[in-house]
Amino acid sequence: MSGNFYHLLGVCGILLFTLATCTKEEIITVPNNDSPSINNVPAIRIENYVNRLFIDLLGREPFNEEISSEVGQLKAQELSKAARVALIQKLQTADEFIGGDTSYLRAYHQQMYNLAKVRCLDGAGDQLLRGFESNAEPSDALRLRAVLDSRLDFQEQRIAFADMLGRMIYNNLYDELNMNTFNFVNASFDNLFWRSPTDAEFVAGFKMIEDNQSAILLGEVGQSKTDYVDIVVQSREIHEGMIIWVYQLALARRPSTLETTALLDDFLEHRDIRIIQQEVLSSNEYANF
Repeated sequence: MSGNFYHLLGVCGILLFTLATCTKEEIITVPNNDSPSINNVPAIRIENYVNRLFIDLLGREPFNEEISSEVGQLKAQELSKAARVALIQKLQTADEFIGGDTSYLRAYHQQMYNLAKVRCLDGAGDQLLRGFESNAEPSDALRLRAVLDSRLDFQEQRIAFADMLGRMIYNNLYDELNMNTFNFVNASFDNLFWRSPTDAEFVAGFKMIEDNQSAILLGEVGQSKTDYVDIVVQSREIHEGMIIWVYQLALARRPSTLETTALLDDFLEHRDIRIIQQEVLSSNEYANF
């Protein structure tokens, strides 16, 4: 026989041997191997929600024991809105000492203070503020000290968050960042109201600040820079601006007219930004549930 025949015979033998020794791959199914979920929400998404709350409200990620505990609490209550609000309130108000931190209460108010400085003062550090304070005239130094004291005053509920924002725009550093009255009026409307002033609003604000002339702004009469700041801080619009601010930070969008209307009237009564945060941060949109 030819060499080709023996070669072919050898190839066939190898193929037969291979087929004989191979077995079908066995697929093992492990029961209950799906990612644990509550109300069709995967566990990882619940963990992400807790992690995000800690970062947004306290400026840090949760420790391992914190995320384990809070995820467990949310699961036990089937991710109810009440459970979410309770967690948010805990992060805003609990004053027990936390190892590796201070307390949720202090961390929350420090975070709000930092965010207010980011919004109005380009995130200026306290050391810079103290430097301006040490070189300022007495009246200007008092306003800078009021900025530095605003975190504790807000924490102790001596002022509302709107008052903190008022302090953020009424000091030498803000004037340095927004030199001259023209820029001050435009910047304060943008920082507090998330919009530019109308022509009439700009003229009224300019007259008050630059010329100490009496003018009507947002339905109120004033004739000084102090009057101007008091008017904007007590206005309906600063509360609308804070609702916009919470939505921007939490959801990276502005609230709809309907969403703003649903919150604004009550906000004007309680003037507590924590309640606005509780409503937005407990939503399915924020939680991604």
